[in-house]
Amino acid sequence: MKKREKYDHVILEKKIKREELEERLRHIFFPFEKREFFVVLRFRPEDNEYYEKTVELAKRFPSYRESGDGKWKKHEVRFSREQVWELKEFFEVAQNLKELEVLVEGKRIPYGRDLWLPLLWFYLFS
Repeated sequence: MKKREKYDHVILEKKIKREELEERLRHIFFPFEKREFFVVLRFRPEDNEYYEKTVELAKRFPSYRESGDGKWKKHEVRFSREQVWELKEFFEVAQNLKELEVLVEGKRIPYGRDLWLPLLWFYLFS
C-alpha cells in the first residue's frame, strides 16, 4: 500500500468539510440567494405564568407543532424569512421561558438566543 493511498480518506474528508464550509460562508455573505431560511423556537412545559401565554400564542401559527408527552413534551414554531415581524413579536413573549431554544435552519448554534436573533432583526429591518 502506498503512503498516499493510506491517507486518501483523510484528504477526502477535508475536502468535504471545506466544501461544506464554503457553502455556509457563501450563504452568510450572499444571503439574498434563493435559499430557504427559517428559525425555529422550541420550548418545553414550565410552571410559570409565561408558559400558558406562550402556548396560546404559538397555537395561532400554522407552523406550530407539538410532540412528546409529559415531561418530554415539546412545542415548536417555525418562522420563515417573511415572518420576521411575527418572530419578533412571538419572541418578546417567549423570551421569559427558561427552556427556550433557538434553532437556525433547524440547527443549534452558539448564542442563538442572545446574539443571532438581534442580528437577524437588525439586518432584515434596516
